[in-house]
Amino acid sequence: MSRAQSYKRQRSPIILIVCEGRNKTERIYFSHYQTRDSSYRLLIKDSEATDVMGMAKRTSYLYSHYQMDGAIGDKAFCLIDMDLNRDKYEVYLKAKRKFPQIQFIVSNPCFEIWLLYHFTENPKVECTSQAVKEQMKKYVPDYNESTDVFTLCNLQDEYAKAINRSEKKNSFYGADKTLAERNPYTEVQDVIAVLKESQ
Repeated sequence: MSRAQSYKRQRSPIILIVCEGRNKTERIYFSHYQTRDSSYRLLIKDSEATDVMGMAKRTSYLYSHYQMDGAIGDKAFCLIDMDLNRDKYEVYLKAKRKFPQIQFIVSNPCFEIWLLYHFTENPKVECTSQAVKEQMKKYVPDYNESTDVFTLCNLQDEYAKAINRSEKKNSFYGADKTLAERNPYTEVQDVIAVLKESQ
C-alpha cells in the first residue's frame, strides 16, 4: 500500500466547500456545521476568482492538494451565484464537463436565497443579487455579508424547514428553464443534506 493510500484510509472523509472570495456570508454559515461529533473534516475555502471557471480551477486545485478521493467519501462543492446571467450559465456547463469531480451548487440570483428560506416559503423575485440582500433586511434588519445569521437567528434547528421550502419551489420549474432563468433558486440544500447525514 502506498503512503497516499495509507493516509486516505486513516483519515476522515473531507467535505470541501469553495466560496466566492468577496463574500463572508457562506463561510460564516457553513462553519457552524463542523462539530466535535462530525464524521468528516470540513474545509471551507475562498476563491480569489469570482468567475465560474476560475472558481472551478481553484476547487480542482484544492481537491488535488488535499489528496481527495470520491471513493472514500470525499466531496467537493463549488458555490456559484448565477446572478441571473446567461453567459455565466454557459461557462458553468463547460466547467461541469471539465471538472466531473466537483459538485457545483448554484444559487440564483445569490446564496442569500438559501438564507431567506429559513424565514419565508416564498422569497420575492428580485432582479439583482443586491436586491435579494436588501430583502434579507426584512428578517435581519442589520444584515450584511459579515452577519452571522446562523447564530443571531438561532437557525441550527431550521435547516429541515429551509430544505423543504427550497425543494418545493425548485420542483415548480420546468425542464425548459435554465438555472439562470429560475428565480428564486438554490441548490444549497444538497450540501446541507450531506453535512447533516455525516454528523
